[in-house]
Amino acid sequence: MRILEGTPEEIATFLRLTGEGNGGETLETADVLASSTGMSGMDVAIFIDQRGRTPEGKERVKQYLDQLGGVEIVTGQSARTKDGQTDYLMVRDDGKRRFGAVAYVKPANSGLTLRLTREDVADLATDYIQFRDVKAGHQYVVNCPLTSDEAVKWAVQLTHRALAKVRG
Repeated sequence: MRILEGTPEEIATFLRLTGEGNGGETLETADVLASSTGMSGMDVAIFIDQRGRTPEGKERVKQYLDQLGGVEIVTGQSARTKDGQTDYLMVRDDGKRRFGAVAYVKPANSGLTLRLTREDVADLATDYIQFRDVKAGHQYVVNCPLTSDEAVKWAVQLTHRALAKVRG
């Protein structure tokens, strides 16, 4: 069995972009898991402490999340980990949600991937913005690793930009 994690919208977009589920192929309900677990502030801190590798990286991830407002922090479910959670946190709009996560944070490497395209950040010039090599039409193109305090500032700014984008 294969497990796809994300919101129903994210899974539908993934299947559409990859062409899976077309051409007579049927995806059974058991092939897809689309759920998430909301987390309290204490749960988030524990999650970061358990999955983060360095004290600096853990602190930057916490610092980044602490500076966000109007968001919900969740983790998906995974059959591959002992605690049943994914190795990343999803940052979502805490209002009416039309889209899934606006950012994915990986405490293990202080990685951050945002729901932004090259066009969304064309007016910004910084070495903290990196681009992923993804298929055309993919919405999660921008990375902003949390490698310094300055990178965290950029990450917060970029997350607010991604939130504004999904809020319309």
